[in-house]
Amino acid sequence: MTDPHPSGAATLLPTDVPGVVLYSGAFETLIADLRLGIEALGADEPFERIAVPPVISRALVERAGYVKAFPHLLGTVHSFTGTAAEWGELSGRPDWHATQQIGDLVLLPAACYPLYATLEGRELTEPVRFATSAHCFRQEGSHEPGRLRSFRMAEYVTAGSQQHCEDWRTRWLDRVADWLSALDLKAAVEVADDPFFGRARRIFQAAQRAQELKYELRVELADGLVQAIASANCHKDTFGTVFGFTADGEPGHTACAAFGLERIALALIHAHGPYPARWPESVRLALTGGRGR
Repeated sequence: MTDPHPSGAATLLPTDVPGVVLYSGAFETLIADLRLGIEALGADEPFERIAVPPVISRALVERAGYVKAFPHLLGTVHSFTGTAAEWGELSGRPDWHATQQIGDLVLLPAACYPLYATLEGRELTEPVRFATSAHCFRQEGSHEPGRLRSFRMAEYVTAGSQQHCEDWRTRWLDRVADWLSALDLKAAVEVADDPFFGRARRIFQAAQRAQELKYELRVELADGLVQAIASANCHKDTFGTVFGFTADGEPGHTACAAFGLERIALALIHAHGPYPARWPESVRLALTGGRGR
């Protein structure tokens, strides 16, 4: 029987549920190297680094509009709040979870959401920049490579005036495209939209595309399978309005550059093979941004 997890290979191991995988040691080393490369991309800007947990206030994502826009992707946190006697009746039943109550937390859908709330009520006299990375969850897993429910996202985020955010997004779109090219990944840069839910989905998606608010960098992860591995986005004044922060006397604008770490790793493995130590020197140098271990 062939070993599905050969020594030194960067591989994913499936579990009993779609969209949740285990990672080999070499895969984790690859993720760590990707983090170095992404850090190097932002070395010339004064980003404030903030660590984000894998959960977020339910009230915050409700306020930010995520629940209305993407209820089908959100993972909520429920727990048992009854008595020992009630649990005694439930514990042996297949529907032991039937009386669980939703809590005040949900699983983090994107690394950037907690950051906008830190700006609440502020007048931004100069642009603000954040760097973050987090474990995220979206209820869209399948057996398709890269279509994970539990995944890791690195992000650079900025807030300020409309002009600043638009210019910043343009620079970062070019910067990420150049980095992927240095990794010998053939990325297609495409105007994109988010998977909004409900009857107004097509209206929201058409508006997003017409204003070119979202760009994705799409790369082949397996034969014939192309997915977005990074994006560069403008949110206009959505979060400035929600959280009451301003720039130049107007609701603040925001923009972000997001990196799907597992998907970038899978694209690299598909392009260069599962043994990173054997990759071309130029790719390994670009991978870490010259910040070798």
